[in-house]
Amino acid sequence: MQQRRRPTRAVIVLAALYVLLLAAIGLWPRHVDSGLAVQDWRLTSAIADALSISTDRVVDAAEVLANVVFFVPVGVLVAWALPRASILVAALLGGAVAIVIEIAQWQGPIDRTASVLDVAADVVGAVLGFAAMRAAAGGSRLARTGSWALAVVTVGVLAVLLTGLVVSGS
Repeated sequence: MQQRRRPTRAVIVLAALYVLLLAAIGLWPRHVDSGLAVQDWRLTSAIADALSISTDRVVDAAEVLANVVFFVPVGVLVAWALPRASILVAALLGGAVAIVIEIAQWQGPIDRTASVLDVAADVVGAVLGFAAMRAAAGGSRLARTGSWALAVVTVGVLAVLLTGLVVSGS
């Protein structure tokens, strides 16, 4: 019989902060990257040059990837809090949260664009987080290393989105 895990205070605080960040970024009146001028970054230009595409296409791809990574914690929380849950639960929860955000962006008095692509990317992120958490729990060194790498990327993306939130709010 699997013992139910009791969330530590740190996990509860991190989950609450993530939910607040999710709501703030998802429901912010303007696109959170609008003040960052991502299309002018050297990295954006370097990627565009290397792939022989426009910087706008690089920014579009980065936004999709940011959505994927932004929902990784949803899957992690499902895998951690519900030990018997399947990957389908993570996909459904990620999709439900994404749909609520997209409907609010579509119907709300904010300058945001609702997108089915965002919902799909969010579901992929939740599934990825769930799979990474379960793989890490399996004990393989490679799986643990990959999960830590995903965690570092997730924190980095969240930091950029938070910076965009601060910059677009000023």
